Amino acid sequence: MKEAKSCTTIEEVRSAIDKIDREIMELLAKRQEYVHEIIRFKNDVEAIVAQDRQSQLYEQRQRWADELDLSPAMVDEVFRTMVRHNIQKEIELHKQAKIS
Repeated sequence: MKEAKSCTTIEEVRSAIDKIDREIMELLAKRQEYVHEIIRFKNDVEAIVAQDRQSQLYEQRQRWADELDLSPAMVDEVFRTMVRHNIQKEIELHKQAKIS
């Protein structure tokens, strides 16, 4: 993939963005695999929600956003959305495990 500044057409830029988006989605799928496995180590909804861990995660992601010159607001929104969905999935998996 070309460097962004080396692109000479809008199609090249869009193609690169599409490839990056696919890579991001593949990483999200990999992250989700771990979300499915972490439930083995959590015994209740409080452990799933893990408010202290969430706070640490958001603070760390904000530092990473600063290091990578990303919008802290965007990074915060992305991770809060992702974590909220992951918590919902973990709760669902926890309930299923209790039924089984």
